[in-house]
Amino acid sequence: MKKLLFLTVLFLLGFSAFAAESEPLLLINPSRETFIHFPTAVLEQAPTVTVFLPEPAVPLRGRYPVVYLLGVGPQAAQAAQQALARAQHKAILVGVQTEEKAWNDPQKISTFFGRELLPYIELNYPTIDHPTARGVAAQGAAYSKALAALLQRKDTFARAAVLGGGETPVSLAGASAQLRMWVGGTRAQAVVWQQTLLEQGSSYGPGFVLSLAEGQTLPGALDLDYLFAPAAELKVKKLRGEIFPEAVSLSAQERATLALHAQLSGGKQFDYVPLTLKLSPMYLQWDVATGTLHPLSGAQPGKVKISAQVDKAVFKDKIKLKK
Repeated sequence: MKKLLFLTVLFLLGFSAFAAESEPLLLINPSRETFIHFPTAVLEQAPTVTVFLPEPAVPLRGRYPVVYLLGVGPQAAQAAQQALARAQHKAILVGVQTEEKAWNDPQKISTFFGRELLPYIELNYPTIDHPTARGVAAQGAAYSKALAALLQRKDTFARAAVLGGGETPVSLAGASAQLRMWVGGTRAQAVVWQQTLLEQGSSYGPGFVLSLAEGQTLPGALDLDYLFAPAAELKVKKLRGEIFPEAVSLSAQERATLALHAQLSGGKQFDYVPLTLKLSPMYLQWDVATGTLHPLSGAQPGKVKISAQVDKAVFKDKIKLKK
């Protein structure tokens, strides 16, 4: 610990000329280290960087993956420790908090990470030097643009989490072929990111999963066990559907809500939103934005089967809707 502190002080003194204010401060407790005014020559305002440790005491034992939390500061300590406590796959979490306008320049944020923050973290903490052991997480549309820019560093990041990432598509061009992403938020937001990931060649399970639960926030909602699970645990094993109400009159403008849940081979379960459904007979229409089925004009009463899901090789279960 003394060696780490000594190296930290040297780093801060060496770069203090770049800080927006006089001299950075270092606050340490057994599970969190906070750097006030982290030195930077790239950003206009020096950010606050908080390192949430996976063990209650230092020095750390072994090496860990790292997840960088955009917009997260020391006040999120409790939520970060809760995410770490429930995870089997432990990680070092690094919160990066700065003025909001700084995130409007994603390329400058990417430069700050590449030249300044990542080298410091990997020099002073026991990290795993591989893209599949580095992740970045963001909540909100503004932070999501910076996340997308960081993912273009495909030799650096191959894990990501986005929550409430907005309804405007964000390009993931240039991202790693090994990218694995957890997507949370509203149905409309999830559909936008799902479409983008599918266009990138990602598949549900090994490439991404969805979580549509309300009231989620980062870092509390961060699912480290999905991000860093072995690939063998991420195949879709079963698709389960829930329909409410179970009976819909085809002669009236009634709607049925369809919720799909995918269970992965490792036991974890996530939400799934099919962009299209094959209906036979074609009595109902699927509204992906609302997650509802409603009768087509002129439909006759009868038994309706919802059979094919997006990928037949994976999704073989049949969901039945009866009048």
